[in-house]
Amino acid sequence: MTQATSTTLQSLESAAFAAWPSALSDDINGWRLRLDRGYTKRANSANATAQSQKLSDADIDSIEAQFRQRDLTPTFRLTSFAPISEADALLAQRGYLHCDLSLFMTRPLADTDTDGSAGPAQAGSSERWLEAFRAVSGKSGADQAVHLDILRRIAHPCAWAVKARAGSPLSCGLGVLVDRNLGLFDIATRESHQRQGLGRQVCREMLSWGRERGADTAFLQVLAANHAAVRLYDGLGFQVAYKYWYRVQAPLL
Repeated sequence: MTQATSTTLQSLESAAFAAWPSALSDDINGWRLRLDRGYTKRANSANATAQSQKLSDADIDSIEAQFRQRDLTPTFRLTSFAPISEADALLAQRGYLHCDLSLFMTRPLADTDTDGSAGPAQAGSSERWLEAFRAVSGKSGADQAVHLDILRRIAHPCAWAVKARAGSPLSCGLGVLVDRNLGLFDIATRESHQRQGLGRQVCREMLSWGRERGADTAFLQVLAANHAAVRLYDGLGFQVAYKYWYRVQAPLL
């Protein structure tokens, strides 16, 4: 992989971090620590970057301590383009579990993405959007308070997209514009209305919204095992830019 390509991918990583901000951020030997109160591993992990240095056992001990201070499970996020092969092996030796292989997918945007596609209907605020997301996804509980904190923390322009019928939300998604990069997050459709093209419509409307505001690249992150979602994004023209996965400390017996 060329340095230019690695730099571009690292720029996408930075955009994704900015679009989904954690409460705390730190750097240890080029490893970006993102610490919050749970909910998603993206906001609660030590992330490999192009600047990441080789980890020693003492380094890992130090990182683990930061997680434990916040009652979090020590978690490392490793990418296919950062120099992490030694770290992955070391974490495996320490009993860390491999999980959640994910795809970071991208797509160029062009003026044609605005043709015939109106911008999305929007909830108007993070609170109202989260109400729609909870209704559509079925997710509830204490984690949603943490989810709301993350949404409120976003400092970039947002499209709080909701597709409803007779006042009932059926599908939704979140678009976040970071410079010229549009990130798509939390795309969900009510189970009773899946396979009707609603998720595709929401995505296309957010792509139009981003292009009209100067975005030239769209990105999203999806579990590799979520085959239905991957097919949807393939059909929208997204391609895999790189992969990432997590190493999570195994629970003590």
